[in-house]
Amino acid sequence: MLGTAVASAGAMHDAVRDGDVERTKQLLDQGADVAELDTAGEPALLIASLAGHAEIVALLLENGSDIHIRNKGGLTALHAAAYGGSLEVVELLVAKGAPVNDAKNFYHMSALHAAAEEGHADVVAFLLANKAEIEAKERNGYTPLTQAGWREHWDAASLLMKAGASCQKADLVGKWLYEECTKRK
Repeated sequence: MLGTAVASAGAMHDAVRDGDVERTKQLLDQGADVAELDTAGEPALLIASLAGHAEIVALLLENGSDIHIRNKGGLTALHAAAYGGSLEVVELLVAKGAPVNDAKNFYHMSALHAAAEEGHADVVAFLLANKAEIEAKERNGYTPLTQAGWREHWDAASLLMKAGASCQKADLVGKWLYEECTKRK
């Protein structure tokens, strides 16, 4: 019996990762545990969110997946969707009640940090429109604007600056980034 549950969990994570809606439905109908973590400590909802599989995210939520579930590092599905750049999944999760400013993770990172760091300007704009905290600081003290600047994602950085984000001091972020940020402001 234990072997069947483990195989079912692995099968669920594989189906979700592959974006296989029909297989995911079958596994859910067979009683697969939506809260079970894969061997890397990732729940199915985070895997689907990172991959941008909106239909599977909706299916998992309809079948009892907890929108607040976290991976081993404390990240949620909203963090994963923002990092992956799936505006459709971000919109779905926020509509279902995912807290936009959640930073209760190892990194103290918000979804806005994740979207800015990866340069997903459309996700940044959506999160800002939904009251994302623009000056939130990660564990290392960096704001979303700093994260966007380090990666040279100037479209995302520009949105943040237009929304009122401040350039962080040169002694924290380095002279190059401070000068680039203030030049663009």
